[in-house]
Amino acid sequence: MNETIISILERRSIRKFKQEQITDEELDLILLAGSYAPCAGGRQSPVMVVLQDKNIISKLGRINRQIFYRNRKAIKGIVSDEQPSIADDDKILNAFYDAPTVITVFAPKAYPYGIQDGSVLIENMMIAAHSLGIGSCLIARADEMFETDEGRKIIKEWNIGDDYLAIGHCILGYPEGDLPKVKPRKEFVVKRII
Repeated sequence: MNETIISILERRSIRKFKQEQITDEELDLILLAGSYAPCAGGRQSPVMVVLQDKNIISKLGRINRQIFYRNRKAIKGIVSDEQPSIADDDKILNAFYDAPTVITVFAPKAYPYGIQDGSVLIENMMIAAHSLGIGSCLIARADEMFETDEGRKIIKEWNIGDDYLAIGHCILGYPEGDLPKVKPRKEFVVKRII
């Protein structure tokens, strides 16, 4: 197996981070990998907003957690024994798990493939982060977060127009402790029609 395949197979969602900030060089490489994600028609429509201010990250992480609890019934079972999620532990107050860096990805609402473009961009960043020894996790509910009064106020301050939809958040930081164990793969993943 080559290094790319190994990074994909070994990457895990990380929810425990050291408070040490990732370096600017590492961040730039992760953003570069995101910018090279495939986009429909080569439009490069997604926008990445990088957050490294602890107060803003904490505020947004708390808003995201509140939204999660409205939809909590859809989540059943333990997400991770080694690194509990907000689905597992009510004491976790910040849905961004106090990660030192959060990248929020937006895409144009009117463009029919914005969600797909933004999603593969986040995946590229997560694989790049793992290859650099940086933990990551995709955090959903971004669109709902920025539909709140507080969320609307924040994206206005960021100069993100109403014509953009928040796709998701990629949280980043150096992992605290060991990587979580891989869950066994399900058998239904591949169906070949020949």
